[in-house]
Amino acid sequence: MKVSRNDPFDLNLSVRGLGVMMTYVHSDLYEYMYYLTFKRAMKSHVKDFKNAWDQHIEDMEFFRDTNDTFVLNCFSAALKIITAKQELVVRYGIYEQEDLLTRVVISESYRFLPRILIFKRSKSYKKLTAYYERALSECIEAFYAYACVFTASSNKIPLVLKRQFKQPGAASLRLLNHDDHNVQLLSDLITGLTKDLEELKAMRAKKYKNKNIDPSDLNSAFYV
Repeated sequence: MKVSRNDPFDLNLSVRGLGVMMTYVHSDLYEYMYYLTFKRAMKSHVKDFKNAWDQHIEDMEFFRDTNDTFVLNCFSAALKIITAKQELVVRYGIYEQEDLLTRVVISESYRFLPRILIFKRSKSYKKLTAYYERALSECIEAFYAYACVFTASSNKIPLVLKRQFKQPGAASLRLLNHDDHNVQLLSDLITGLTKDLEELKAMRAKKYKNKNIDPSDLNSAFYV
């Protein structure tokens, strides 16, 4: 079942789709934390932790203790997303296990779903940080798209809102309907994630000065 910008707006369905999308994005960031950790901070244990799901790490606090700045940045972003997701769950009484099995909700979750990199394990530490930067940027764009949908009460995002997102800083969120609780939740999330993204860019610029990765190398990767 494909989604279309012409689909009638359904608040409940949009919120549930957003919730599932948040789960997918959080899982993606978990994989970045996992593989970054075992490529550098805990490289000596890599033989025991080859697969992020077969050798799954339940306690996310594990990554906080790595003292790897890129992992910590990803941890910060993932925590913000899951906190916002929990707010939606409480607010709307969402049963995620049911939503993950509901075709129409799954389809809705793909409406603005960012590209998810597969085969992270095969990528170098440096390339993973670049892919992570792109992933975080696309996450922010996806959450802004949902904020626009809630603002307009329509899956057709007005051009003026699309253009406003290109404005710097808080100005990019100025035209959103902040009186809407869902919009404000996403606005706060976007603001927090944007701070993480700015810090990430600064860290990469400092660590890999004059060693930029060709964008075409990122485009050649496998995404879903």
